[in-house]
Amino acid sequence: MGDGREAGLLSTGAPADDETRERRRARGVTWSAVGLLLLVAAFQHELWPLTAYRLFSDVRTGTAASVELVAVAPDGTRTPVRLDPRNPVVATTGRQYPRVRDAAPGEQRAMVRAWLRAAGIDPGGVADARLERVVLELDPDTGERRETSRTLLVEVAP
Repeated sequence: MGDGREAGLLSTGAPADDETRERRRARGVTWSAVGLLLLVAAFQHELWPLTAYRLFSDVRTGTAASVELVAVAPDGTRTPVRLDPRNPVVATTGRQYPRVRDAAPGEQRAMVRAWLRAAGIDPGGVADARLERVVLELDPDTGERRETSRTLLVEVAP
């Protein structure tokens, strides 16, 4: 008993079991994290701090389409709603323009009023807000984009 064999058995037996458990735990955590990232990317969810990795997902062609919110005054004057991306309202809701079309009327009104206020436009001075799909084409000679069509998607009275 005094020759150290007992201590050697204890020191080589227990740490090996602990090390095996730790490796299994590390593998489990790693594979779970990788799986979660793959799920988020596959279903295109933006769950902070995870992302759907849309950094380079837009294809660049000569034609571009976007959705634009336009405030129309009672006299018919049209003002495109320009939103500052640093504004907290815009940072959390800026990509929701396409949702307005399918939302309930009350929700449409609330969304449009929030965007108008975020852009510094008084909703009381707006007769209606129009969500429009704008198609732009690249001029091959000048390199500038010009509007080729504008389609009304939904009209909301704020």
